[in-house]
Amino acid sequence: MQRLLLVTWLCLSATTAVFAQAPETKVSLVPEENPAKSGSSTTVGIRFQVPPGWHIYWMNPGDAGQPPSVQWSLPAGWTAGELQWPTPTRLVNPAGVDYGYENEVTLLTSMKVGNSGGDLTANLKWLVCKDVCVPQKGSARTSIQAGATASNASGKPTIDAAEAKLPKTPPVPWKVNAIQNPNQIMLNFRPGIKVQQAAFFPAERDVIENAAPQKMSSTSYAAQLALKKADGAKKVARLKGVLLVNGASAYAIDVAVK
Repeated sequence: MQRLLLVTWLCLSATTAVFAQAPETKVSLVPEENPAKSGSSTTVGIRFQVPPGWHIYWMNPGDAGQPPSVQWSLPAGWTAGELQWPTPTRLVNPAGVDYGYENEVTLLTSMKVGNSGGDLTANLKWLVCKDVCVPQKGSARTSIQAGATASNASGKPTIDAAEAKLPKTPPVPWKVNAIQNPNQIMLNFRPGIKVQQAAFFPAERDVIENAAPQKMSSTSYAAQLALKKADGAKKVARLKGVLLVNGASAYAIDVAVK
């Protein structure tokens, strides 16, 4: 934790001298439909277009960093759900391993639609990093009308593409469990197919060592990942995060650790 705080402080303090050199990160709102049906739910995407070579962070940024945050200004009767995070990538740097996004990512929010439409504004803060980390902020706005039926779904392809990158619930036939010893958490899963590769992204900080190798063993139908516990982590009650299987299929994991 001390190393995390030090690295984060160094990243943030370094931005003072280079803030003028910060590249522009474009942010925009993408509504799934417009108008949206009154009293229903609709999805709104927050699209980040990140400068080449730079990255922003996942909900757990890893060894350093800060995830994007949003404050919504909504029409009367509208409410916003929690951010939904697509599966991140593993970002290796001299300070350790972070989890985040390069190039472009769309974070999703489920909105309860009110009786009337209006402007939706997302007031955003995020950290964009390359050789240095630069705090940025901005607002993105869109107008959505509320009506009896939805008519224009021009944003749906973008929303569908983002939803495809969200981790799914493991299929019912899967058997997933986690067992710990003083130094490791063994994540066991049985997908019924041969697993060629797997990676685990922890949803919470200070559970596993992000930079430690995740050793996998497998059979024709089951696999195990050995995850090194973070320094100071003793008994872990639950293991939460995203399990990426064969580089393509991502699953949300939330299991008790025995």
